[in-house]
Amino acid sequence: MNIKPLNRDYRLSDSELALFASNLVAFMTRDTSEFAARGVDAAAITALGNKGNEFEAFPTDAEYKALVTIAVENKDATRTQLHFDIRGITDRAMIKWGMDSGRYKRFDVKDLADMSDKDLLFASRRVVRIGTDYLADLTAEGLTQAMLDSLSALAQTFENNLNTLSDAIADRYEKTEERITLGNELYALVTKYCEIGKVIWKDTSEAKYNDYVIYQTTQSGLSKPQNLAAAFDPLNPSPVTLTWDLVAEATSYDVYTNVAATGAPAGSYYLLNNFPTSPALVPPIFDKRNYYKIKAKNDADTSAYSDEVWVDVPAAP
Repeated sequence: MNIKPLNRDYRLSDSELALFASNLVAFMTRDTSEFAARGVDAAAITALGNKGNEFEAFPTDAEYKALVTIAVENKDATRTQLHFDIRGITDRAMIKWGMDSGRYKRFDVKDLADMSDKDLLFASRRVVRIGTDYLADLTAEGLTQAMLDSLSALAQTFENNLNTLSDAIADRYEKTEERITLGNELYALVTKYCEIGKVIWKDTSEAKYNDYVIYQTTQSGLSKPQNLAAAFDPLNPSPVTLTWDLVAEATSYDVYTNVAATGAPAGSYYLLNNFPTSPALVPPIFDKRNYYKIKAKNDADTSAYSDEVWVDVPAAP
């Protein structure tokens, strides 16, 4: 039975989705007042957390796959014992009458090793039935009623094994559908609230906006620059020093800036200059909060924005 699950609406792994939902609850709790102004109250945030906890606690596919594996192992162990016990009976008939005799051929166990599980189950019961018919003839060869009863009981165990395996496979299929349904429900909430979060912070905070971005992708092949920092020494006025981690394959970096009143959020950014490497020295705008973010570049690609940083520059001395 092939497992054909429902379509997942999300490209994250289940663990990534659960972790993102947990972090999202923390961000929304931080931004409670902003979300409340858009009709998302504390109860909705709590409901999201509960849905995320439910999804995280749902058993993984690996757990149900392991149950299938255990069922297969039990079935195969019984199958091996069936082979041995069947041969213990039919070999006595072969010794007494020969492989070409009609009585031996009645057992029909020539291709025992190649039989399907269902055919082996039928064969084991056939051997019990025919062995019972020939019990008196084969007693001298060592066949006993206890051997036939044991094979009959083992055949029933094998049938139970097959049913358990079938149930385990069906259960795995069912739980896969339940897990994906639950994940899709959680993802729908995550998407909804992330869209609201991005609207809230779109024009005011790049860092908080990024908290609500589900897929942190890059443009083309260059990674987003990391660890951007801005430094300004008010006791020794000089250019603002920007530093960041260099990006593999990048040949230069575009520096974007925006200025706002001290303590105010950033507005729209504009390109300040292009620099070959870190650090970069940029002229400050005095008596303002100076915001910065950068992109890595080469001849073919441009990365996504780095996280924004800012530095308050006092009035010119």
